[in-house]
Amino acid sequence: MDNESKQKLIGFATMFFSSSLMGGIGAFARFIEAPGIFISFNRSFAGFIGMTLIFLFARRFHTLKIKFTPAILFSGIFLGLLSGLYVMSTQMTTLSNAAFLIYTGPVYSTVLATIFLKEEFTKVTAFSLLAVLVGCLMIIGIISYNAQDGLIIGLDLDPKYMVGNMVALASGVAYGLYLFVSRYRTDVDTNVRSYYNFTFAIITLGIIMLIQPPDLSGMTTRGWTVLVIAATITGFGAFYFLTMAAKILLAGELATISYQETIMATLLGMVLFSEPLSLMQGIGGLLIIGGGVSQIFYSTVTKKRKIKPKALAQRGIIT
Repeated sequence: MDNESKQKLIGFATMFFSSSLMGGIGAFARFIEAPGIFISFNRSFAGFIGMTLIFLFARRFHTLKIKFTPAILFSGIFLGLLSGLYVMSTQMTTLSNAAFLIYTGPVYSTVLATIFLKEEFTKVTAFSLLAVLVGCLMIIGIISYNAQDGLIIGLDLDPKYMVGNMVALASGVAYGLYLFVSRYRTDVDTNVRSYYNFTFAIITLGIIMLIQPPDLSGMTTRGWTVLVIAATITGFGAFYFLTMAAKILLAGELATISYQETIMATLLGMVLFSEPLSLMQGIGGLLIIGGGVSQIFYSTVTKKRKIKPKALAQRGIIT
């Protein structure tokens, strides 16, 4: 396997790990008696503390002196917004609505990267993205089935969820823009990019909390303990590996693996809360796995076979 394929595998592995960790926020949030924006702030703040400690012990603060561009600023802002708006939306609309609307994000990023960055968008990527998107809709219940009504497709458009749906849609836009903007400045070291991402994320969320202070009167000792654990795992861990993956993978490749988060959320629901797994959810999970595996196989194996030896030599892969 050539070096480019190895790098792709590392990228897919880190994105898989990131999305798996992020899938735990829904389960953790059930034990935290705090508004979503406060939970999101602490996720990014944990990342900021973690990166600060890494730079402190490694004595690498001098590496933060880079050429600063709008991409560095906006990737941090969009990271804060996608996290904050999503957790807020879960408290304002149904979980299925919130999950579906934020997961429109990877589709936006793929389209934007194809148009503006001229990233390759193949038939395999299109098939994989369609498979994982349909699988996601099955897992979160947008597509369901029962013997009485048959196949059911649709969001819950009850007027009482309108504001929550708009917030969730905004989180999807922020997610897509984050993935898109992260494809700029891939020359920046992952640790440095993560540090700036977390910095601008907490500033963004901090400004929102200044405008609308969160009510923490209901927080218990258990809630604070779970918050620290959730912030470390689904904040520092998940967002750090997301930054690493975004440096390696194309937007379409990132998109196909990001839906793994819904599988992890479903599994945690089964294990921790005894939530049943329906046949449609099982099929949805298989579609997500199949779509992700097909994209990984194409990006690391099949694609290389289609490149002629002369072209590989010109790219320095073989001599």
